[in-house]
Amino acid sequence: MFRDAGLGVGFHRFTCPLPVWDLLWELGRAFGWRPQGTTYVMSTDSTLEAPARRNYQPGDSQDHKQVDEEDALAWARALVAAKASPHFAAMVEARSAALLSHGKTVAELLPAVLDEFIEFAYGGAFQFAIRRERARTEQDENEH
Repeated sequence: MFRDAGLGVGFHRFTCPLPVWDLLWELGRAFGWRPQGTTYVMSTDSTLEAPARRNYQPGDSQDHKQVDEEDALAWARALVAAKASPHFAAMVEARSAALLSHGKTVAELLPAVLDEFIEFAYGGAFQFAIRRERARTEQDENEH
């Protein structure tokens, strides 16, 4: 995920494994976030006034989707509420098997990633896609 930081400043980035992205989405929904849908990033010469809304499943590196500012802020607020919930630990534990495949326990991985994503989402609109290396690896695995 990334956001253009503006004139000459560069990009702000956030990365995570797909199972963590899915967990961030589920936690947000469980704690009050009502996703508005994503849009495909359109070229500057596009004549579409209102692109169709899409899901939050990342596409490949040529298929960027965008979360608008209002949606990103609402997602961040819901994740802050999730962190404060007495049900948070049980929800994370229920997803631990998927996250263990990335080499760290959920308890080690999620708090830092969650805090980083909350800060990133509070920054406003952002684009996301699967990094090219990751997309190629998954394609290779599907072919074998």
